[in-house]
Amino acid sequence: MKIKHRLIAAALAPALLLLAALFPSTAMAIDGDETGVKVPVSVTTSGQGIPGETYTVKIEAETDGAPMPETSEISVKGEELKAGTYKGTPFELDFHNARIGIYKYRISQVAPKNTTGRGEYDGTVYYMTVTYEHPNGDMNKTRVTAAVHEGTPEGTKVVECNFVNTYANLPAGEIDPTVTKKIAGGKPAKKSTFDFVLESIDGAQLPEGAKDGKLTTSIEGEGSIEFGKIDYTKAGTYEYRCYEIDKGADGYTYDKTVYTMRVVVTEAVDGFKVERAIVDKNGKEHDSLTFENTYKEPAKPVVNKPSAAKKGGSGVVKTGDTNNVGAVVALGAIGAVAAAAAVVMRRDGKKEEK
Repeated sequence: MKIKHRLIAAALAPALLLLAALFPSTAMAIDGDETGVKVPVSVTTSGQGIPGETYTVKIEAETDGAPMPETSEISVKGEELKAGTYKGTPFELDFHNARIGIYKYRISQVAPKNTTGRGEYDGTVYYMTVTYEHPNGDMNKTRVTAAVHEGTPEGTKVVECNFVNTYANLPAGEIDPTVTKKIAGGKPAKKSTFDFVLESIDGAQLPEGAKDGKLTTSIEGEGSIEFGKIDYTKAGTYEYRCYEIDKGADGYTYDKTVYTMRVVVTEAVDGFKVERAIVDKNGKEHDSLTFENTYKEPAKPVVNKPSAAKKGGSGVVKTGDTNNVGAVVALGAIGAVAAAAAVVMRRDGKKEEK
């Protein structure tokens, strides 16, 4: 039997050389081993894949008796296309029990039903020629190589069957977070301005106008204001911090709450779904970003007034009392006369001594 096989192989050798010349496998070839070859397959999307859809790539033999892989179809889920490209399991062809020769195949994508009308599916057909031969005429050795042509049997050679699907992007999900200021306690004589910060955690996107991962907005007195719209075009979890800046305005005790706002974005068939949760540092859930300051009117400064003199005492004379003023003047005159008399008496005493 071995001699018979060798004679058949020797007879086929010239034909194999001719076929090898017509279908060269050295340039842009997929190299296998002695008895098998793996054909890489990938699916790429320009845009978002559609959840729930499955993309199928299949291989078909055009040569009777051509070896086939264990599974003739490779399936890729739409969710796996979010990263852009899915590298599918390659088609593995085993020629261990096959005859020396050349085998042809077709590889194509089966488009799923697109209920949204957003997808355009790659209908390219790849034509593959697999050569199972004795390399360099060595009858004791075998080798498998594959040449893949894109579009037609004579098309461009490639080393991978790549299918590119194009989609219109899903409508973005959005939120427009609102901050509210409340004032408890007394009523301020005039309105003060309060500042609030929305801060990104781990690079979560912010509304337009943000700088260095933060966006600040202000409210005059009580009221509410929106930070601005945030658009989401990718599924994921986004987190933010929100707090009020303590500006030390007179009479106010500031709300020290720091909120964490968690936004969960999921992809649906018709767009992105956005859900928001707000918790404080203790994990308590809140319905809104609300800050309540307490106002108490500052105490007025005390002004010291002159105190009145007690009647009959030696206190300060009351201003405007004319009787007391006259008494003071009379006492002053008497004192002056007494002083003058004392001077005269001293002089007379000195004369008598002389």
